[in-house]
Amino acid sequence: MSNHFLRLIALSHPATVEVSTEQFDDISCASKIQLEALYIEQKYDFVVENYLEFEETILRCGLNHMMRGFLDREALNADTALFNRRIMNLLTAYKTYDDTYLQHVNRIFNRDREILRSAKKPFSEEYDRRVGYWMIPKIRNYVQHQGFPMHGSAYTSGWCQNAEGEDRNRYTIDLYIDPVELSEGKFNSEIRNRLLAMGKKMDLKFLIRDFMEGFSAAHDKNRSLLGERIDWAVDYTNSAIDYFLRDTGYRSALGLAVFSSEGSLSVATYANEQRQYLVKKNIRLVNLSKRYISNEVESDSSER
Repeated sequence: MSNHFLRLIALSHPATVEVSTEQFDDISCASKIQLEALYIEQKYDFVVENYLEFEETILRCGLNHMMRGFLDREALNADTALFNRRIMNLLTAYKTYDDTYLQHVNRIFNRDREILRSAKKPFSEEYDRRVGYWMIPKIRNYVQHQGFPMHGSAYTSGWCQNAEGEDRNRYTIDLYIDPVELSEGKFNSEIRNRLLAMGKKMDLKFLIRDFMEGFSAAHDKNRSLLGERIDWAVDYTNSAIDYFLRDTGYRSALGLAVFSSEGSLSVATYANEQRQYLVKKNIRLVNLSKRYISNEVESDSSER
């Protein structure tokens, strides 16, 4: 028997199909590519989910303010701690993505330097064009070594009119950071000067939304960069499965693995199917700073 072969993982004695060393290496490579691509999408999903939790927290605290009115110092401190926790979770998830993304790309493309440069480019472009994208990573470094990301908040309400001219009392929560406070200690001097030039307070909601737009745009562009390589991996895996089914006459390849003297490796496209689900789930985020959610009653009147 060959040192490399395909076989179902089962307690019985299933049929085996020999494969060459080259085929084994290609199957292993295809499996690795699908897993590495899945890891990228999973880490991106972690960032998006943490961002959603941040936005949901603002809405929930706003609703609490509307229903219960004035917040005493204890309640306000509790909200502040919650906002800081949500932001820190978001920044930590992003840092995990940022620290490992290029490692995954390197493993997918066998350290192709040209591909690596292409993978870096979308993130560099967003960094150059968005205040939120160059600001938020610096805040993460500040949080890691010094203080908290949020320095204050404002709970406000005011009367406005809807499209039909009916009065509505709108409640909002604004979060901000203070460049002066950021500039104390070991904060990047270039960023510090840029922040101080922008004013006394900066809208943290805008910065985070602008950051998420840029981060999402860069990630989405690189999905195209990975596409051809992932397609090859999926096609080769399917061809190995078809080869096994034709040779054995089996109707299913569930539990198929490729074996060598060092162990076994699953032969399936489950990782890619999960990645495709995440891609469909997490479409590119656009115009976050220009859109908002409202639970406003459309009209006081009702048809009878």
